[in-house]
Amino acid sequence: MKEVKVKGLAFDKRNNTPVVILEIPNSPLVLPIWIGSCEAFALSLAIQKAEFPRPLTHDLILNVISAFNGVAEKLFIDSLEDNTYRAKLILKVDDKTMEIDCRPSDGIIMATKKALPIYTTEEIIKESGIRIEDQAEQTEEREFKDFVEHLDIDQIRKYFENEEKGEGGSHEGN
Repeated sequence: MKEVKVKGLAFDKRNNTPVVILEIPNSPLVLPIWIGSCEAFALSLAIQKAEFPRPLTHDLILNVISAFNGVAEKLFIDSLEDNTYRAKLILKVDDKTMEIDCRPSDGIIMATKKALPIYTTEEIIKESGIRIEDQAEQTEEREFKDFVEHLDIDQIRKYFENEEKGEGGSHEGN
């Protein structure tokens, strides 16, 4: 098992799809995971530690876990089948450890919200890790920081409100 950390979000222009980039500490590799636009929005909010007056879906799940005396401990991205990553959210309820099947994107959002460690296997890293050149990495990091610093949450909320009214553009989910 190898710990990975959320490095940031990117956008795959070739596939018009958001990608979460997981950094592998002490390695020149990163692990990209393609996610839906709604999940990218939720992850960007979690990265920014944005607060809402009412719980969003991932907050609700974490609140339900807590209401049943559970504690989310970590996320384990444990396999890759047919180009789809599989993950388990590891919970502790009383003295019992539970593994809950989840999409990596949802697990990453909850892990980011609760500052939980994220793990994957050496096999997944070997199979899907991508080498990032130092210069490209610095450029991507700078672009991501600029994106986060200039992200207008109110504008994003308006976009999704217009979507619900049928006035916005289309977006993908996963």
